[in-house]
Amino acid sequence: MVRALILYFLSIKPTHGYDIQRFIEINGMDQWARIQSGSIYYALNKLEKQGFIYTLREERNGARIRRIYAINDIGKEELRRTLKEELLKSIGGIESDKFMIYIMFNRLARDEITSGVKEHIKMLEEKKNWWQKGKKLKVLDTSLKSEVLHFDVVIGTLEYQIKWHEMLIEEVDRLLKFSDGVESLIGKIDFGSLDDVEYKLEGCKNLTKVQQLTDDIVRNPSNLEEKLTQLINLLREK
Repeated sequence: MVRALILYFLSIKPTHGYDIQRFIEINGMDQWARIQSGSIYYALNKLEKQGFIYTLREERNGARIRRIYAINDIGKEELRRTLKEELLKSIGGIESDKFMIYIMFNRLARDEITSGVKEHIKMLEEKKNWWQKGKKLKVLDTSLKSEVLHFDVVIGTLEYQIKWHEMLIEEVDRLLKFSDGVESLIGKIDFGSLDDVEYKLEGCKNLTKVQQLTDDIVRNPSNLEEKLTQLINLLREK
């Protein structure tokens, strides 16, 4: 998902790796979606070698030189291909980075999203049926409780994955609008300049206000500059 996120970010604006890294950290993605900031620079180098992005210019920041990357047309097509591929991937545990795919939905057509999700649901249903049949065949009155629980955990996990993907289809129009809001947010904020901002669920003084204001920004981008200033000030309060 790091690959898709970088391509998505650069499809909105040319920027540097630290901007993307700080976006991940400030939004808590490094904590709940297994997206590590250190992997950003590795992915940027790889994407450039593969010809999907290029160095637009270099900027000096104190003693450091930052590369400003931009995406080309081939990279934009790679983003679409990557997102469609990610739609078919399973949720890899409770910290799966697939949970953030909907923020990039506006780079796909509505039909591409729904058809991809439906294809994945079909695969999940087949897996669930296989495990249910296996449980009937293998679980006996003498079976270990841990063995029975193993089947129940897998089947229950698959059922919740199916429900989550079904909800993507149900809310696809709202999610596309939400993705537009995220794009506006990324386009307006240089996250790399917010060195004094640290966002953690446990320690955020204004957590409720931050969540409400962020929600308002992505759903209703009117008066965006004023709302962004309020958001940054809230995040800076310890």
